[in-house]
Amino acid sequence: MQTKEILTDEQYKVLSKKLIDTIERRYKVIPLNTLKHPQYSLKRPVYITIEIENDLVIASLDDIEAFAYADTEFEAINSLCEEIINIYEDLKNDKENLGILPQKWLAYLEEVIESK
Repeated sequence: MQTKEILTDEQYKVLSKKLIDTIERRYKVIPLNTLKHPQYSLKRPVYITIEIENDLVIASLDDIEAFAYADTEFEAINSLCEEIINIYEDLKNDKENLGILPQKWLAYLEEVIESK
């Protein structure tokens, strides 16, 4: 029995490129080099995810499950910076009562954030 290919090699290459282009337009990982805050700075870049879904931009830092929504990438990143700082301060202020996962988040944030 002979099988027939659904796509030619050329069609497969074109389709693969279109899929990759579509994914790259909707999803990317970028370095965050600053928290844009007078009191805190980053010791090293952290990598955040930018997703575009239904004309809404979602910025997230998966390491601590932080995210922010906005109409533009710039606004989403700024909101995410604020969210990261809020989480960091909340965790620091409640150190004694943290569960296992929040303890890991705080340890990660203490590795990458420094007070000025």
